[in-house]
Amino acid sequence: MRLSAEPLSVCSEPASGWITTIQRFSLHDGPGIRSVVFLKGCQMRCRWCANPEGLNAGSEVLFHAGRCLHCGKCAEHCPVGIHRWLDNVHTLDRSRQCQGCRLCEEGCPTGALSVTGEKLTPDTVFHRVMADETWFRQSGGGVTLSGGEVCMQPEFASKLIQQIGAEDIHTAIETAGYASWRAVQQVASVCDLILYDLKSADDEQHKRYTGVSNKIIVRNLERLLQQDRRIIIRIPVIPHFNDAPDQADKLLMLIHSLTRHRPAFKHIELLPYHRFGTGKYALLNKAYAWNSATARVDTFLEAAHKYDIPVKVSGTLVG
Repeated sequence: MRLSAEPLSVCSEPASGWITTIQRFSLHDGPGIRSVVFLKGCQMRCRWCANPEGLNAGSEVLFHAGRCLHCGKCAEHCPVGIHRWLDNVHTLDRSRQCQGCRLCEEGCPTGALSVTGEKLTPDTVFHRVMADETWFRQSGGGVTLSGGEVCMQPEFASKLIQQIGAEDIHTAIETAGYASWRAVQQVASVCDLILYDLKSADDEQHKRYTGVSNKIIVRNLERLLQQDRRIIIRIPVIPHFNDAPDQADKLLMLIHSLTRHRPAFKHIELLPYHRFGTGKYALLNKAYAWNSATARVDTFLEAAHKYDIPVKVSGTLVG
């Protein structure tokens, strides 16, 4: 499959967008207490991805096989034939596209089925997140758009950000930067803070483990820094991918070359590898491709000290 940096045309209404969930009371995706809106759809295929339900646009069925009674009720309700009941056994035909009607979810007596993916307007999401307006204002928090990839849905994302910002609520985006400059600029130009993921300075390694080149990503970051956008660069620290001393040094040297004399750059933030999302792969009948040990954060701390780059780990200022 060829992975494209262009936005997806997944909605009949340009202002509508696909999301998976809204996570309330987050403390790690920007200042203060925040709600994080996870958009659905991503151009990259990072082997360690913790949110596989956010990769594909549209609705998908999560199946807890151990809870299934094989009663066949879901097959009776499903209008597109995803659920099949043959010889008293329930199976899923994932070649068919879920319509998101949630009839299977509502009809399952044991909660073995859930549907992820909802197409919503900016107005609908705005009203949902603003239910926590008091917390945002008291803590200096706000709303962060994450993913998936925010820049796959630039119309929806920019309209939602502008609507929230009009209420004087802080807005942030988390992006991997693999998108057309037009899409990145459309979203980044209206938010208060950019959390920019940067994974590797080695283009061949980047292509091997994420499915795409890092050249567009680095170029978009450079252009945002030239515009003095307020940016925190986030680095997922992945064992056997980028945590070796030479890889960490190469990446921090690149960041140093891009960010020096750029006052809008705040710091880097290290995101140590975790396996919290592995269970979701089983629910989607997908294999998890990255069973690894703890990542070596120390290699990045040493490189950050070498290049005099301020760094945080898990929300703690290190240097």
